Amino acid sequence: MAVNTRGLPPRWIPAAFALTMLLPTGSAVAESVQIVAIGDSNTYGYELPRDRTYPAQLEAALRARGHDVSIVNAGQNGDMTAETMARLNDAIPEGTDAAIVFLGRNDWRKGVPAVTIARNLDVIVAHLRERGLEVLLVGFDPNDFSEVAERNGALYYPDFFAGTTTLGRKRGRYVIDGDLGRHLNTDGYAVVVGRMLPLVETLIGMSGD
Repeated sequence: MAVNTRGLPPRWIPAAFALTMLLPTGSAVAESVQIVAIGDSNTYGYELPRDRTYPAQLEAALRARGHDVSIVNAGQNGDMTAETMARLNDAIPEGTDAAIVFLGRNDWRKGVPAVTIARNLDVIVAHLRERGLEVLLVGFDPNDFSEVAERNGALYYPDFFAGTTTLGRKRGRYVIDGDLGRHLNTDGYAVVVGRMLPLVETLIGMSGD
């Protein structure tokens, strides 16, 4: 930033130039952190308005806490881990800083062995890490994929549905009325966001390093 010294007394000019060293420049402005949330209908937000899904609520909560962040919802109803692997690069484009990965529920419901789910998640997380993205891997009870996260230097959140269930079953107040799949409603996602928020803030901090 140039400083106009015309008309300044000579003794003030050095101070005027020193001031420019303290002013912010364009290169010092932090850029927005770009996150993609990838997964199945639990990420997409089955039958919910787009501003009430968990990625949308999470972005709003983070912005309310002062974070310059954008979260893209790359959830797809019915996706299994193998299907997500096939669309991974299209769903998470170049320029993305971090990814939140929550997958495997549909595999598990259809009888896919936990070891196969873990292997597919390992491929997904490893690929994203190789691309330079920070990753938050999200698990679900009763499965534990923490070793996948640890092996790939990713963060791990043990159970997406924590706080919305009793004895492993989602509570009625947190699910869509009449939905046989018992997908979470707006209130259910609010619980998810509240619990995940501190770890996602850690993810943002890692993405800015």
